[in-house]
Amino acid sequence: MSAPLEARSINEGRSNIASGRVVILARWRQRLTYLVMSGFLAWHTLAMVVAPAPDNSVLAQSVRPVFQPYLSLLRLDNTWDFFAPTVGKGSQLRYVIEDETGQRTTFVPAEELSWYHPAYFWFRSWYYSIIESPDAYADYAAAFFCRKHASLRPVSITLLEYQEGDFWADDQLSGKHPMDPEFVTVNTIKQAKCTGS
Repeated sequence: MSAPLEARSINEGRSNIASGRVVILARWRQRLTYLVMSGFLAWHTLAMVVAPAPDNSVLAQSVRPVFQPYLSLLRLDNTWDFFAPTVGKGSQLRYVIEDETGQRTTFVPAEELSWYHPAYFWFRSWYYSIIESPDAYADYAAAFFCRKHASLRPVSITLLEYQEGDFWADDQLSGKHPMDPEFVTVNTIKQAKCTGS
């Protein structure tokens, strides 16, 4: 066999080996992708089973620390009664700004948020924190909202919690809303002076 023919035959052999490696790598990549996706699906399914498990479940509580960061990140940490038989009643933060002339203007901060904006969940959590822990958050919230509405020249602010009451299917069918005045209880969270606005 001549040298050029021998070199060509070696190069073709290497090419066949290289293309064989590419085919093998592609197969392994497909298998690895399938394995990773299957693992994620199993993980997520198990997390969805563990998340709403009752607090008195020993098995669920033993694996919960492993899943907790994942559940918290995706806001999947709910209890069994999340949907039924009784859906919990909600609260809504509102505030009233009083200006120099005595005019009072009511604001509903949750209605200013876009559900599609990433900050939606953060701000809603903050609003619930103001309601649930006013000693920790109400002073800062009052100052924040006073500054936000500085153009109104506010002199005072009142933070309010609108707590939903009983609301039935008949109420819905008659065109009423759960936050209509007849279905809510209004609790004053904090009254404060607006300073330096």
